[in-house]
Formats: sequence, C-alpha cells, structure tokens
Amino acid sequence: FLSHVSLFCNLSMPAGGGKMKNMQEPPAPIAADTASSQLQTKLAVQNICIGANNLLDLIRTLRLSALLMDEDTVAAEEAYQALEAKVITEKAQEEAAKIEAELFKLRNQV
Repeated sequence: FLSHVSLFCNLSMPAGGGKMKNMQEPPAPIAADTASSQLQTKLAVQNICIGANNLLDLIRTLRLSALLMDEDTVAAEEAYQALEAKVITEKAQEEAAKIEAELFKLRNQV
C-alpha cells in the first residue's frame, strides 16, 4: 500500500501542519490519521478473515449434512419445503383477494 502511495506523494508539497521532509515521517496531523486508518484497515481485514472462516465452516457443515442425509430424507425434506411454500402462497392469495375485495368496495362507495 505504501509503495502505491509513494507514487502519488510529492515531497515538496505541503500537507497537514507542514512540508513532508521524509516519506516515512509525515507531519503530525497526517501521521495520526494514517495510524488511525492503518488500525481500522487491519481490523477490517481481520473481520473479513473471520467472516470468511465462518463461511467456510458453514459450507463444510452443509456438505457434511448433505453427505450424511440419505436419498429418502432429502426427498422428504424437499417435499416438506414445497408444502410449506404452497401453504404460504395460498395464504398470500387469500389475503390479496380480501384486500382486492375491500378495494373494490371502497371504489364503489366513491
């Protein structure tokens, strides 16, 4: 990262509280912001690594679950999920029909 930053820095350009005399020692305000940004970046990278590790653990668990389930269990689970989806769809259709009936009733009143 610093090698990329050094391409864009001009040593004679004023920054923060004064001129940069050395690329490795920026003026105090910039140094504080840089240290804070560096810490935040490290924490973000650690959070990404932890999230990726948790995701990999989840994938491993799902693969193991899929391997341990036999064909009948998988078929039964799929049938159950299809039944749940059908029930939810039917309820949504009933509610939509009720709302549509109320809407027509309100339109006829006006």
